[in-house]
Amino acid sequence: MEGADRERAYWDRQARFDPLWAILSDPSKAGRRWDLQAFLETGRREVSLLMYQLKTLGIDVARESALDFGCGVGRLTQPLATFFDQVVGIDISPEMIRLADGINRHPDRVRYVCSAGDDLAKLPSAPFSFIYSNVVLQHVEPARALQYVRELLRSTAPGGLFVFQLPSHPRPPDDTPPAPRPLPDAAYRAAVHAEPDIPSSIGPGSDLMLTASVTNISDHPWSQAEAGAIRLGNHWLSGTGHAMLVQDDARASLPDTLAPGHTCRVTFTVRAPREPGEYQLECDVVHEGLTWFADKGSTTWRTTVRVSGDVRQVEREADAPIDDVRTALALPDMASVDTPGPLPMHGIHRDEVLRAIEEERSTLVHEEIDERCGSEWVGYRYFVRRT
Repeated sequence: MEGADRERAYWDRQARFDPLWAILSDPSKAGRRWDLQAFLETGRREVSLLMYQLKTLGIDVARESALDFGCGVGRLTQPLATFFDQVVGIDISPEMIRLADGINRHPDRVRYVCSAGDDLAKLPSAPFSFIYSNVVLQHVEPARALQYVRELLRSTAPGGLFVFQLPSHPRPPDDTPPAPRPLPDAAYRAAVHAEPDIPSSIGPGSDLMLTASVTNISDHPWSQAEAGAIRLGNHWLSGTGHAMLVQDDARASLPDTLAPGHTCRVTFTVRAPREPGEYQLECDVVHEGLTWFADKGSTTWRTTVRVSGDVRQVEREADAPIDDVRTALALPDMASVDTPGPLPMHGIHRDEVLRAIEEERSTLVHEEIDERCGSEWVGYRYFVRRT
């Protein structure tokens, strides 16, 4: 069986067996435990964060058309329609495309395409102003993944942007931190309170020192020696609280062990957004590498902060909450589907990626460390402008 045929058969099995977990592999969600609404909400959050990051980096993106490469059931394709006039999702699996079509909330602006083989011949001839691919290329054999990178660069309009993530190379064994161990779901319960003297208005990009208390209100101790790092962190959300704009701002370490019912106080410095406007500052506890406590049902702390200047909506389009998803995925009984096997993982060395970018007459405008491939890999996210 050729590479593309083998890959298609594998992802068709994943689509019939446990498609949401295959796309977003949270260990606690295996066995069809993803709620469809919560799953799609992760895509809305990811796209909101990405678009705000582009704004803060000063990277302009035309809003005509976007491509979601490796779209699966449309987790990212759907929220991209909030920002772009037309969006195409492409995937190698006909089964994934079938599921995506079944929950398409924007059929007037979103369509899905099944790629037939090793190339992207079915893509529209007009290039895209924006192309995005996340946790996709790492599952493709390296030679074909690099071919896809080149083809996607050619499918990017002049002046357009291609953002993608890839592992580069395995991390040396002596540099690999121990993997975090999940706690029981019931352990992820915290009460967070910040000091009340937080100013209601601060300057763009200014630092703000927070003092907060964190109480373990679960029946389980938080032992970092056993479970890995547990810290207090913060987010910046839009004024209505519907769109997360900055997810990872600052962290404060908690004690090595925090017993049930015990409280600690921590101090850390957060940085205000650079765009004037009204925001919500949110604090939550994070089990590093695994989950924010809020994603397990814990309550966060929030307050409204005005960044000095004219108050305006930071991302008006992203402020609306996600539509209700009333259509369930049409899946066969799990017992009737062969187990697909583990997710493949591959890397392309950063030097090869940069060489391909240069040879395809494109420019790397931003690069960042990416850990979506796991702590055992060194990975990067690339922001590439087509010239």
